[in-house]
Amino acid sequence: MGRAKSKMIEWEAEGSMHPFKGDKKVCSIHFKDKYLQDYIMVNGHIGKCSYCGELSIPVLDMSSFMEYIEDKLRRRLCLLEDANLPSAGSYFDDEDDEIPGFCRAGIYVIPKSAEKYEDVQELMDSYDLCTLDDDLNRDIASCFNDGEWTQIDVFAEDIDEELSYAWENFSEMVKYKKRYTFFQDPHFLRQEEWKDDVLTEINQLCGSILASKLSKGTLVFRGRPNDTGIPRTSFRELTAPPTVAAKENRMSAAGISMFYGALDKDTAVQEIRNYAPDSVIDLGEFELKNDQVVIDLFQIPEHLSFWMPKYFMEYKFLKNFHSEITKPVGVNLGIEYVPTQIFTEYIRFMNNCHIDGIVYRSSLTGRKNIVLFYDNETSDQVLQLNHAFNI
Repeated sequence: MGRAKSKMIEWEAEGSMHPFKGDKKVCSIHFKDKYLQDYIMVNGHIGKCSYCGELSIPVLDMSSFMEYIEDKLRRRLCLLEDANLPSAGSYFDDEDDEIPGFCRAGIYVIPKSAEKYEDVQELMDSYDLCTLDDDLNRDIASCFNDGEWTQIDVFAEDIDEELSYAWENFSEMVKYKKRYTFFQDPHFLRQEEWKDDVLTEINQLCGSILASKLSKGTLVFRGRPNDTGIPRTSFRELTAPPTVAAKENRMSAAGISMFYGALDKDTAVQEIRNYAPDSVIDLGEFELKNDQVVIDLFQIPEHLSFWMPKYFMEYKFLKNFHSEITKPVGVNLGIEYVPTQIFTEYIRFMNNCHIDGIVYRSSLTGRKNIVLFYDNETSDQVLQLNHAFNI
C-alpha cells in the first residue's frame, strides 16, 4: 500500500481531517505567520502559485502543505465528539445549573479554559490559516470535517501553564512561608514521580535552549553613584563590589557579590539614575577577555507561534517567566527578589554545563542587562577595564 493511500485511510478512520485532493500549489505570501511562510519556502520548489498566479517563486504542493497542517493539529485538536468528554447530564440536573470552571458544549461538559471552536472558520482564524484569498480558504477548509473542535485532552495542562503555576507557587512559598527548607516541601517536589521540581525543569530548559556564547571583546558597562566628589577610575573600584559591600539585588542576596552591568552605555546610566537620580555616576567600560557562556533570555523569539518547528509551549512559558523576573518591584526588595536569587543559584551551581551569567531585559530601557557570576576578586579573570567616565 502506498504512503498517500495509507495516510488517507488513517485520516478517514480518525474522522477529523482528510487529504487535499488536487494538484494546486501555494506560495508563502498568502500567510501572515512567518513559520508557515518559512515552511513553504524551505520545503517548496520554484513554480507558479495556483492562487495569486505569481511565477518563478517557491511554491509547495497543497497536498503536502495540508499534510503538514494535519500532522501538527492532530497532536492537539480533535472533533468535539471524539474528545471523550463527560455528558452534560452527568454534571447538570437542569438547563440553568452552573458549575464553576465548566460549561456546556452541546450534550457535553467542558472546562472553560479548554480550547473550543464552534466551526472550522473559527479554528482557522485562531491558527492563522485564514488568508485574503477566498479560493485558498475554501481549499484549506475542505480538508477539515465540519463540527465543533476542541483539545484532545481538555483536562490536561499545557507545559507553559503547568510551569507558570508551579513557579507562582514556588515564589509565594519562598517569599512568605519557607525560604531555606523549601526543597523538602511537597509543593516544590511535584506530585508526579516522573516530573522534576520546578527549578530543575526551568534550569534544564534554560540550559538546553537559551545557553549562548558572549564573545571575547564584547563591551559591558557598569556604573556606580558617586557622592564623594572623588572619581573612581580603577578596575577594583568599578567592578563588582567586595562581598562586605554587596547589597540585595535581583539575582543575588546581600553579601553575595556579582558583576551587574549592561551591554549599552545608556542602560547602565539609567539603572543608576533610577535609584540615585541626583548623583554623579562613575561609569566603567569593560571588555570581555574571553568567551562567556550565558543564559540569554533575549534568545526567546519575539513572535511565538503554534507553527514553530519546536519549543512553542516552552517558549511561551519562558517569555512570561522573563517578564515576571524582570518586572519593576516595590520597596521590599528583600522579599521580592528571593525567587530570582534562588533561580540564579540553580543556574550557577546546578546546571549540567558551566554558566557564567545571565542576560536579561532592563525594566527601564527594555535593552540588555547582564549579571556575571564573578565578584570583586575574580572578575579580573574575565574582564578588563578600557575606560572610566564621570557622568
